[in-house]
Amino acid sequence: MDFLIEPRELLEQARQADVLIIDARKPAEYAAGHIPGAVNFSTYDIFALDTRLRGLQAFAREMAARYAAIGVSTGRPVVVYEADTGIRAARDTWILQYLGHSSVRMLHGGLASWRAAGGHLSAEVSAGTTVALPVREKRGLVIGCDAIAKRLGERGFTLLDVRNADEHAGRDKTACCARRGHIPGSVWIEWTGFLEGGRFRSPQAIRALLAQRGVDPESELIPYCHRGARSANAYYALRHAGLTRVRNYIGSWHEWSARSELPLECD
Repeated sequence: MDFLIEPRELLEQARQADVLIIDARKPAEYAAGHIPGAVNFSTYDIFALDTRLRGLQAFAREMAARYAAIGVSTGRPVVVYEADTGIRAARDTWILQYLGHSSVRMLHGGLASWRAAGGHLSAEVSAGTTVALPVREKRGLVIGCDAIAKRLGERGFTLLDVRNADEHAGRDKTACCARRGHIPGSVWIEWTGFLEGGRFRSPQAIRALLAQRGVDPESELIPYCHRGARSANAYYALRHAGLTRVRNYIGSWHEWSARSELPLECD
């Protein structure tokens, strides 16, 4: 898969090429040991607050500036990882692909797989150098709130709520969300269902799970969560299963709940 890299391939690539490795974990985890040369960085706490056209353009510019500040450039391959195949690494991988970076991949299995493959850890802190990163948005990877609202109930258009059961039902107590529930018509499949042992399940298993939940794999699939991280992980799980009509709603519930004119449902 062009968005995944296995540990042994990264071991070889790191020896032969100038690859920028991003550790998307929290600083304390990074300090306890990381892949040699990795830069500690994550955009996990930066929300996409407006997924209408101008809002997405502004989000893309801000993200590009942040990545450029750690050395991300279009001519340098990037690998993002965390403890396993998690949501922080998936979100940054997805955002970089959305910005138009042509060589960014997520380490399949994360640091656990790296260590299992014989990779060493380092405690030395690495810092990036500011470069230029032009924005070439890949609009086909994303969908905004207005486009979703216009297509609610449309045949062949399937929303996947990949949050936990309480969030989907509106029983959660997420402090930053004024409204709770889910986007009308959403099919609930928690993102962890696509994973096994810290890695994506087989394409056959992922397709079987979709079938169990009544999801047509030929429909356009739109995963969403709270901030676009769990949905980014689900996005790659679906791509791993060979499905190509997939877009990530990066604004997710944080944006949807903030717009009172948008409909919702609660169980």
